Amino acid sequence: KNIEALRAEIPELLSVAEEVRKRPIVGIAAYKPANSHPDNEARVFEFVGMLGLPLAPCHEFPARAPAAFFSIHSLKDSAFAPRLQDYIKSGKPVLLTRALSEALTNCPGLGAANVHILDVKGNPKSLLELGQSQLGALRVPMLKPFRATFRAPNRVALYLFRDKSWVVENFNDQPVDVMLNGKALVVPARGWSYRWN
Repeated sequence: KNIEALRAEIPELLSVAEEVRKRPIVGIAAYKPANSHPDNEARVFEFVGMLGLPLAPCHEFPARAPAAFFSIHSLKDSAFAPRLQDYIKSGKPVLLTRALSEALTNCPGLGAANVHILDVKGNPKSLLELGQSQLGALRVPMLKPFRATFRAPNRVALYLFRDKSWVVENFNDQPVDVMLNGKALVVPARGWSYRWN
């Protein structure tokens, strides 16, 4: 049954893949240095993406990114602390996991207004329990550099592209109501909506 269901979706999957291939993705830089280890934050990038935070993966420190997410993986970078301090001083939105913030014992600036702490609790899947007010508190500052607003339940991902195209993907077992940049849409259960420019 799974194979039959996949076969029915292949034309749309290929069509979406072709559209994605044409345009650069934009989003919150998700820094994962090569050969870095997750410790107790395995798969954290997957779950953060399901919070409606559009991630743009990178393996080099994202000094020029408009917003950035840093997990415990960042400690693989021996120059991470001073680079992070400079990034925080730039005033751009920064999202850190609590475990990373606690590991950075001699890194001033973690209390700055543009720094937001995400409590993964040693279990990234626990992020899927965040409520609407917690999600809003993360999304508003992190999406501001992209001039985007997004309101949706947990387990709904947002993907942004340079030409203002977008994809909203629903990982829930029921349809969800979403507000993207002030426009309402309904995304089907385990489905997606998108607009190409």
